[in-house]
This record gives sequence, structure tokens and C-alpha cells, in this order.
Amino acid sequence: MSNDVADDGNQGEETTGLPLTSLALIGALARAMEDHQREVIKPRKDAPRDPLIQGFEATKQPSLVVEIDGEEVGHYKVNLTKDRFEIEDQAKFDEYAEDKGEIDIVITAKPAFVDAVLAYAHRNPETGTIFDSRTGEEIPGIKYVPGGKPTGTVTWTWKKFKGQPIGKGVLLAAYKRGRLNELLRETPELLPKAQPGASE
Repeated sequence: MSNDVADDGNQGEETTGLPLTSLALIGALARAMEDHQREVIKPRKDAPRDPLIQGFEATKQPSLVVEIDGEEVGHYKVNLTKDRFEIEDQAKFDEYAEDKGEIDIVITAKPAFVDAVLAYAHRNPETGTIFDSRTGEEIPGIKYVPGGKPTGTVTWTWKKFKGQPIGKGVLLAAYKRGRLNELLRETPELLPKAQPGASE
């Protein structure tokens, strides 16, 4: 079974002081929570990605600060491609590599040579010519690809103070106070659960 616990010879040990039956019950609960996270929570976590990318394409705004009650929690940042050079015409570039003695038996440019050439490639902004900044020599078969386009991913960063992610505490405190309840009506799986015996 794929969910079987690996038998490493330590299963009978009660390293935490809990009986094995309790450890097993906690393990089962953790599995259920993991499934819930994957099926229910993760789509909510990823929901801002597409609107953020679409917003960037429309406004060029690369980030979004998230606040509650005027206090910053963190921010999303749209990940962008970087300017780069890549091979446009493999045959021309292979001829260039062969002239430099940098061809492998399969008649393709050696990967280390390609990396080095691309690392030192520059573009003349007036002519568009690509050249090796070390020698000034024109490099055939290379094109310049401007960056600044969304990669399709976004990055989340908690607001930090002295290296500590204080934004997480701010958000969880607001959550516990019920400040997000109205917002989360459409996502009841994220609402705090009523405690047993609590009045409705």
C-alpha cells in the first residue's frame, strides 16, 4: 500500500512519550489534514496568481501589498522573465562553435561553450548585432530575448521585522478575532470552527 508507514525498525518506540495508538491517531489526523490542504486549502492559496498576472499584463504593476486594518501582512510579487540570449539558428551557431574548436562528436556546440558565449553576449542597440563582449566578435545564430514577461508564477512574502515574519501573526490574530468572517462567507472551509458546546 502506498500509504503504509515504512518499517524502519523503530515503529514500536514511543519517542514522544505517547502510546503507539495515540501516535497512530495523530498520524491519521495529519494525513487527513494534508489531504484537506491539498484539495481545499491549496486552491484558495493559489487563487490570486492568475488575476495578479492578468493585472500585471494590463497595468505593469508587479506586486500587491496585502493589509488588514491598515497593517501590512505581506505581499505578492509577479515573477518576471529576465533579458537573455538564446540560440536562434542552430546551424549557424554550430559553424561558429566548430571554428572555435568547441564541437562535440554529435556535431553540436559543447554545452559549456554555449553557456560561456551566452554569458558574454551583448547586443548593439543600434544595429541589433549580437557580439562577444570579450572579443567584440559577432556571434551568428543568437538572438536577444527581452525579459519582463510573467513567468506564470507569483511569490508570496510575509511582512518581516528583524527577520521575523510578523505579518503571519497579524493575519492570524485578525482571523481569530473574526475580522475575516464576512470576507470568508464564500469559503466556509477557511472559517474558524465553532467549539463543541459553544452557543450558535
